[in-house]
Amino acid sequence: MAHPASPSRSLFLILVALTALGEISTQLIVPSLGALELAMSARPGSSLLALSVFVGAFGLGQLVLGPLSDRIGRRPVLLAGLSVYLLATLWLLLAGSMAEFIAARVLQGLGACAAIVLARAIVRDVWQAQAGPALAQTVIGMLCAIAVAPMLGGALSLHAGWRAPIALALLVGACTLVAVLNLYRESNPRLDPQAGQLKTLAGNYADLLKARSFQAFALTLACTYGAMFAMIAGSSAVYMGLLGLSAAQYGLIFGLIVSGLIAGAFFTQRMIMHWGPDKIVALGVALVAMGSLSTWAIYQGLGLSVLGLSLPQVLVTLGGGMVLPASVAGAVMPNAQRAGLAAGFMGFAQMAGATLSGVLLSLLQDGSAWPMVLLNSLFAAAAFCAFQLLRGRAPIAGLAVVKRP
Repeated sequence: MAHPASPSRSLFLILVALTALGEISTQLIVPSLGALELAMSARPGSSLLALSVFVGAFGLGQLVLGPLSDRIGRRPVLLAGLSVYLLATLWLLLAGSMAEFIAARVLQGLGACAAIVLARAIVRDVWQAQAGPALAQTVIGMLCAIAVAPMLGGALSLHAGWRAPIALALLVGACTLVAVLNLYRESNPRLDPQAGQLKTLAGNYADLLKARSFQAFALTLACTYGAMFAMIAGSSAVYMGLLGLSAAQYGLIFGLIVSGLIAGAFFTQRMIMHWGPDKIVALGVALVAMGSLSTWAIYQGLGLSVLGLSLPQVLVTLGGGMVLPASVAGAVMPNAQRAGLAAGFMGFAQMAGATLSGVLLSLLQDGSAWPMVLLNSLFAAAAFCAFQLLRGRAPIAGLAVVKRP
């Protein structure tokens, strides 16, 4: 019997790529959404549905694929998911209508979700007690993708058309699949034959959700990502359509905004073993609420401007960079025997918040920045209130806190 995977630099880099794949698939195409609508003679704003259906499929798939990997292993589920991702991305390149493009995005989301949920479960398998900092480090890779991908996507779209960013996503997915095939061995030696069965899946999730700590982390993650996704999905139309920026300028501005995510994740990676996930999430969600409400106040008082919109959102992304890795670590770490199940639900919660935010943004579109600013503020306020209500007076269980000497 082959030895299970052990911590290594090559495995870590693979996990970073897997964690980033879903964001790469979305962020690369955001700057070219307007060009995509023109090329396919689609109504303005219809491309937002392509973002929403992706995150919906991305979230729902994790509910099944996470626990399925507890049953049959991480490797086969991961290889199947990456194969589906490549086929779907190729379909996107060949799509001739917006309806066909949206259908391909659903399939792409189902394939990409295997990457992130299995990456989180593999971190728990391999790094064990040190999984908290390792999870934060993989999230840093994902956040770097969020920062860099819009810049690349904007430049590629400007010089080579809307298909060029999708071709890059196809190349990244293919390289990741080759790396998994050659460098990753199965990391879950204790397979559970009862895990992933549809007749017991709902009961398993209900049992997981009995813990108030898990509820707090999941709901806070969902609402925080909903706040950020309102900006992600709506910013292209606002910066380029209303403020007159080019695709390349938009990519640069957006990349600078989301660099706050990277700073927040670095802070989490350094401090999570000392503070624990509870304190880091508390600080992060407070920053998210402060930044989003400041955006709303500036927009109401001074109107729309690049600086007035961008600067307070750095607080949102800084706090989000803390909430994302710390909430996932706090939920997955206490569930070593069902890491796939816990990681799957946290991924679902994250994408459920994004899907709801994207659908509401599409429904509320009125040609102004108001729907984006409003949803950004409402979701952030909901995240802050949910965490304060569910955490109670006692600290939330999660990682063991290491006291400084």
